[in-house]
Amino acid sequence: MSKIKRLVSKNKRRYTEDGFDLDLSYICPNVLAMGFPADKVEGFYRNNIDDVVKFLEYKHSNNYKVYNLCSERVYDTKKFHDRVASFPFDDHNPPSFELIKPFCEDVDQWLGKDKDNIAAIHCKAGKGRTGVMICCYLLHRGRFAAPTDVLNFYSLARTNNMKGVTIPSQIRYVNYYAELKASNLMYKPTTLLLHSIQFETLPLQHNASLFFVVNQLKVKLYTSNPDYVVRGDNFLIFDLIQPLPVCGDIKIEVYNRPVMRKERVFHFWFNTFFAQLGKSKFSEGAGEDRNNQNSNGNAQQYYRCSHMPQQKDMIVLAFKKHELDRANKDEANRLFSPNFRVILIFSQMDSAATSTGRSPLLDAISDRNGSNLSLPVSGNRLVVVSPTERDTDEASLTESEDDEEDWKGIGLDPSGITTFPGNRKSMQ
Repeated sequence: MSKIKRLVSKNKRRYTEDGFDLDLSYICPNVLAMGFPADKVEGFYRNNIDDVVKFLEYKHSNNYKVYNLCSERVYDTKKFHDRVASFPFDDHNPPSFELIKPFCEDVDQWLGKDKDNIAAIHCKAGKGRTGVMICCYLLHRGRFAAPTDVLNFYSLARTNNMKGVTIPSQIRYVNYYAELKASNLMYKPTTLLLHSIQFETLPLQHNASLFFVVNQLKVKLYTSNPDYVVRGDNFLIFDLIQPLPVCGDIKIEVYNRPVMRKERVFHFWFNTFFAQLGKSKFSEGAGEDRNNQNSNGNAQQYYRCSHMPQQKDMIVLAFKKHELDRANKDEANRLFSPNFRVILIFSQMDSAATSTGRSPLLDAISDRNGSNLSLPVSGNRLVVVSPTERDTDEASLTESEDDEEDWKGIGLDPSGITTFPGNRKSMQ
């Protein structure tokens, strides 16, 4: 049976002393990470809850408190004498940013009550979500200042292959908390207006029909209209008809819908407070290098020309390929160019009063049955995709299961041939 449990725990370090064999690691003497304490059938291949209770009672008696980060499951807290705190969030996702500080303060309060107290922290596998919160706690306590250092420390303590927290959005939120602590900031939910989402270089796939969904926490705010897409030789632009107010934790999901089903291509989380903090804005010369196809860009130059009468008010948030969940798994560059990135264009709320908010491009598309519109920008051919008949009934679409471990089921053609205009060499 221990062989099965070892297979399930993969490369995580296990506790194999004092007659125990558990998916559990001491990150610090008073902070441990562990897999979910399961019962029934699941208890045969994960940590059995009775074995975990026996271990904690034997090693730490009345000095332990368990922290459950799972949003998808619970257990009988009486087994742990009701010393269980829940700070739930979904698997493969970062926590709500506002969840991090209360978690850190709760752990700090518990550990401060007695020098022998320990915190036993778990999610399902006891690695990703657990790592995010433990890293944030160590930053909270000042044990580390740099997010890279605390992430490496956790990876070494929890795994045998230095792969602790690996999902880009989860890493981003550890960076957020490090920035909050280092700059002594007071977090405040901040509203921005989202105007456009842009791809620099194009996904390398056949018959792509891409659209995106904007979620605020678990509420779907917006689904893009595939009728308003601008294609260039090496960029793609999704304009919003009206700017979309977004606040706090935001998840962007990009889908492909080649026939009758939708397939998630990649997604990512960010927080608007930290987006506006950076205030990465278009400079006067942004995108004006017409000789370099891979410069910062063709998409930015188009946006600056047609959308930016007040460019000083626009905020740019860019994500490289390795910063996008799922896309970062494409290490062989079969589905995305190594130069692929996503650019979000925002304005601040106080600039809304001086702007119509409507894209000039969309104003130009008045004939929904008209032909393609071409605009020359930086030597590239822009094409506004003409409207097509589409099935908009989301309930009739089936979504492929989100598997963070591999690319099976995504349904993209990695053959290397693209139907997008332009020279494929420019995407490499």
